[in-house]
Amino acid sequence: TITNVSAMSAPTLIAQEKPTEESKDALYVDRRCDGCPKAFENVDSLMNHCKSTGHNPVVGDKVAVPSNTELFTSFCNVALQRAMGERMARWGKEYIDPKNWAEPKDKHERSLGVRIFRAYSCEFGITGDKGTTCLSLTVDLRAKVIRTRSLLDNLCHDQDPTNYRFDRQTISDARRKYEGEVVICTYDKRCYSIMDLDFENSPATLPIDGQDISHADYFIEKKKIPLRYPNARPIVAVLGRNNSKIYLPAELVCVNELDPTVKQKLPMIASFKPQERHDAIEEMRRYLTPGGQKTRGVGGGLLPALGIVLQDSRIKVDVEVLPLPLMKAAGMTIPPEKGNMWAPIISRADYRVRSGQVEMNVVVVYHRSLNRNFHMVYNKIRDLVNNFNSSYRFSNEPYAVVEAGDERDHWGAVERHFGGRQPPNVFVLDLAKPPRRQALDAAYSIVKHILTQHGYLSQFVNFNTYDHGNPRDQRKSSTILQGVARQILSKCGVRVWWVNLPKEIPMPAVFVGVDVFHAPRKYNAQAGKRTSKESVAAIVVQVIRSHEEHENKNAEVYSETFRRNAGNEMELGQCMNQTVSNALRALRVNPMSCIVWRDGVGSPAINTVASQEIPAVRRALTAASSAIGDAPQGIPRNIPLSYIVVQKRIATKFLTTDGQYPLPCGSLVVGLQGTEHDTFYINGTSPPYSTPKPARFIVANLDENGFGPDENSTRVMADLSWALCHDYSNWTGPIKLPSPVQMAHKLAELAGGMPDCGDKINADAFAGKIHFL
Repeated sequence: TITNVSAMSAPTLIAQEKPTEESKDALYVDRRCDGCPKAFENVDSLMNHCKSTGHNPVVGDKVAVPSNTELFTSFCNVALQRAMGERMARWGKEYIDPKNWAEPKDKHERSLGVRIFRAYSCEFGITGDKGTTCLSLTVDLRAKVIRTRSLLDNLCHDQDPTNYRFDRQTISDARRKYEGEVVICTYDKRCYSIMDLDFENSPATLPIDGQDISHADYFIEKKKIPLRYPNARPIVAVLGRNNSKIYLPAELVCVNELDPTVKQKLPMIASFKPQERHDAIEEMRRYLTPGGQKTRGVGGGLLPALGIVLQDSRIKVDVEVLPLPLMKAAGMTIPPEKGNMWAPIISRADYRVRSGQVEMNVVVVYHRSLNRNFHMVYNKIRDLVNNFNSSYRFSNEPYAVVEAGDERDHWGAVERHFGGRQPPNVFVLDLAKPPRRQALDAAYSIVKHILTQHGYLSQFVNFNTYDHGNPRDQRKSSTILQGVARQILSKCGVRVWWVNLPKEIPMPAVFVGVDVFHAPRKYNAQAGKRTSKESVAAIVVQVIRSHEEHENKNAEVYSETFRRNAGNEMELGQCMNQTVSNALRALRVNPMSCIVWRDGVGSPAINTVASQEIPAVRRALTAASSAIGDAPQGIPRNIPLSYIVVQKRIATKFLTTDGQYPLPCGSLVVGLQGTEHDTFYINGTSPPYSTPKPARFIVANLDENGFGPDENSTRVMADLSWALCHDYSNWTGPIKLPSPVQMAHKLAELAGGMPDCGDKINADAFAGKIHFL
């Protein structure tokens, strides 16, 4: 029921037409009845209703109030989605052409078992620069992937479903495996959660409730889809609207989860190069111009009828390619030509720590199938770790070995071993081999939960990813284990390499990264509906003591996690105050500057979030200045603070003007601004098989004169963010986000997978360690 209608115009920021004197004296009828809560599609229907009932229409002065930008863009995007839906099929938030898809093949010309659909994502926004502001349309091309094998094919192992028979054990295994899993419907691309597999009925035998028709006949008559196997069992019970139970033929649904081999190939088979994105923009522009839609109306279509007409041009911006920051590993300078991958340089690093090394008490947990070669793999990892000559080393023999099995037998063995007293400096090396050649170990999060609550560092090596006990390619195995050795040192607290930071950053500096993890909703059999696990916020504080490499030999990191209501990314002020205060205490630092990178905040919520979190961080910094007795003299009363919102899942892409080439790694764009805060974009990576996906940095706060001259301070934040894209010790190459916020993302995801959402992680025990890599 419509209860109110307001006449609004475009925001004054972008309005091109001003109301005339004649229009100010006009009246308007908004097609509502003043005597009852009814609205009508047109004025004639309204007047007929008023004539028959004796009511009057709502009539008022036609004074259109300028809308705010959030309300205006929301209205425009609703109209845009309506226009898109007139010609294309909706799949999630994107739109596809259901008749246009590709089926990728492997090198032997065999199908990979998936189909790739081009999905179009369109969104209006308000952008501007140099005094000009306009409504802009962002078009993105994404990939939607669906399996070609149906759930029925999986259950029948590709045999004839009509004659396939299921025994009790097979039925039990199938229900246990698929209950709660998400399936996607092949004909309308909607996703459903499986409630049950009904092996007693088939689509031909199960009638629809309240109708004298079977499911097989229903699909023929209503959906125009004749089933190939109407008598094949089972039929799938899924969760429908309002938590109702509906049934779908197993041949018309596919399991949403992809095979591990296909997942590894997704960057190559489900990515689009610049020319393809360029063509997609042109196609959407042709479609959304007047006359391209079914609703002919005023102006030739729905959008023109609303006064939204696309210009025949694109937004052009200047691009600057930032230079590679100076990086060193144990005194060795990483050459610019190795700026995309410096692992070979790191492998030759020698930290020259000859005395005072900490020998870790290594507990090796190995899968029982690795009984014959786990010791050989330990020796390889031990030698790689010790060859760095860092502050930490592995002993010649493990302190203890623990044989484990699958899932419950895995975490059960770990729990039994660590139930007793342990020595100091424990490091757990878990050589895992998940069942059914899974890429992810179901026991991983539980084992991590057991170890982190006691403050034990750990490293997993998945033998399904590569069998290091029987390597077919010794070089590949060595490369992977070299990365494992670097991770081990980083977790222990070694700064594996150093990145030079802008001199305008006052030292000591505190970098804060914040992100929130949201677990996907899953079907809960007890609740009878899809439920969400609680979200987890992670806050990572990193301390940089000075601009000199030799004064930053250790990775000084402190982190905490916080359980949140499902989907809640706001109200983290108290959490940030607590974490920053504890970090400054644990790491004993009195900072001269602080920069916060905050992920997980949409543009409309930036001011609200910033107003909560900035004062909370300031209070922690102020308290630290007076709490540490040996603080240096001359500490400013107001420590310079920068607060930057990082948005990584954005549709904006930058192409060359001819649409054929991507922008290189390190491209900086400052010419595409929002309406309120300084904004810049950085291409952290530039993969050859796709189009680079930049991150948007919105500077919500930047204290005056805190980071050099004010006119250059935003550029300092861009240079700092770019430098820290090279400081993530889990990857020897540039990444999309600055390392503090990437570490927060990694920690939030780890804690979000734990049974208690990371409540028992021993933050004090892990001070100075990057335990979550």
